[in-house]
Amino acid sequence: MRWSAALEHGGPDAGPPIRIDFSTNAHPLGPNPVVRAMVDRADRTRYPNPHYTELRSALGAFHSVESDRIVVGSSASELIWRLTRAWSDAKRVGVVSSFQTFGEYLRAARAHGVRVASNRAGLPADMPALLWCCNPDNPSGRYEDDIITRALLRSSGSHHDLIAADLAYWPFRALLTSDVQTPAVLRAPWADRVVQLWSPNKLHGLTGVRGAYLVLPSDGRPSISGETMTSFAPSWVLGADGVALLQAHMHPEATDFLRYTAPTLRDWKSDQDRRLHETGWASEASHLHYGLWRPPVWQSLQPRWHQRLREDGIKLRDATSFGRPGWVRLGSRAPEEVERLVALTEPFRGNPLSVRANIHNQAESL
Repeated sequence: MRWSAALEHGGPDAGPPIRIDFSTNAHPLGPNPVVRAMVDRADRTRYPNPHYTELRSALGAFHSVESDRIVVGSSASELIWRLTRAWSDAKRVGVVSSFQTFGEYLRAARAHGVRVASNRAGLPADMPALLWCCNPDNPSGRYEDDIITRALLRSSGSHHDLIAADLAYWPFRALLTSDVQTPAVLRAPWADRVVQLWSPNKLHGLTGVRGAYLVLPSDGRPSISGETMTSFAPSWVLGADGVALLQAHMHPEATDFLRYTAPTLRDWKSDQDRRLHETGWASEASHLHYGLWRPPVWQSLQPRWHQRLREDGIKLRDATSFGRPGWVRLGSRAPEEVERLVALTEPFRGNPLSVRANIHNQAESL
């Protein structure tokens, strides 16, 4: 797959204001009022502690690890790039990531001149590899219970491989089942053997507030130690609002909001899945509130269809950059918003020639 430096994301673009945003994976019932209130109260008149000592200590206690295993960053993407920078310092190393998942892993690797492959077998056995596992996956929303265990087994012959688990959507898995007691803490036998990447702004519906952190493995390898990772960061990498976001993320009342809204989130996902299937949409199985969908619109008509949706203030995430042309990633929305999407899609269903003729006739009648 040819690499492009061009960025494509969900959320705001150069088009009309977005009223109904299916394009992001953020909690559709956010923002979390507890987290938002704490962010609003952040003291932006002062620098944060440059070492983030109190924050790292609290995050360490939250995850039951020592604070020197916590590395804070300005965003998940920033930490992906920083981890890749530290990894690439060893020279002859590689990065393994699916070409159909979140593209930042491969962008960072290629920018640092690191060899990439879509699976471990694509790199020499004696080449240390940084293996990325986004679980649950973005964009598919698919959760694989043993994906990390399998990755660890595949790398068991090498003591130099490193597995990084992107857990941005891990808490949503808990919300969409019945386990919402500790949705943002990893309870797995392999937790201490991987790099954990956490970015809670989507969970709390505050994607405009940037802040994330790593929980480093317990083996203390020098190439990615807390000291090494901090040495690659600019000063004050995390602002006051980001500090407040991460502090609020650990607050018990923040979990109360997640627990309270979980039944509605499950209902919205179920209702949207049913309604779209009824009206001709096809989907891949997703365990989360977002996933990949193929609309009942010929691919040649999709640019005009997307344009019509944007004119109405609706944004979808085209999945072409994920290697899925003709598909879109949709987040769950309220039933009335789903009905609006269905209504605006209806005129684009059918044979392209007849659809174009109908659209032309409608324009002529205006």
